Amino acid sequence: MKALFKVGTVLALAFMLIVGVSSTGISQEKSEKEYNDYLIKALSDSNVGIRSSAAQLLGERKVEEAVKPLVKMLDAEKHYAVRITAALALYQIGGDDAKKALKEKMKDEKHKTVKHVLAGLIEDMNNVKVAKK
Repeated sequence: MKALFKVGTVLALAFMLIVGVSSTGISQEKSEKEYNDYLIKALSDSNVGIRSSAAQLLGERKVEEAVKPLVKMLDAEKHYAVRITAALALYQIGGDDAKKALKEKMKDEKHKTVKHVLAGLIEDMNNVKVAKK
């Protein structure tokens, strides 16, 4: 049921974006920035599904401007599953800031599952960096 709700939320966000962007006639580049800004703002929405979906989409889109807001979300989020989604988004975006944030969060994370996910993501980021050299 939760997965269905999450999919419905993502579809609703996507639909609202498509309708909003197509009706304004804005250039593609500007509309992408506006969409990314909208998603970043949605990270602090009161609805947990919207926060989670926004984090997931930002990671999939590799929005570098979202690293700091995602780090903030990772620190402040009460729902462990959303913290995992924020961590996955940081992993997908990549970069030194994201990796540093994941390492820092792993030190104080109390939830066992989140801590294991963080450890796996960090290990994978280390392996990828070594493989690229």
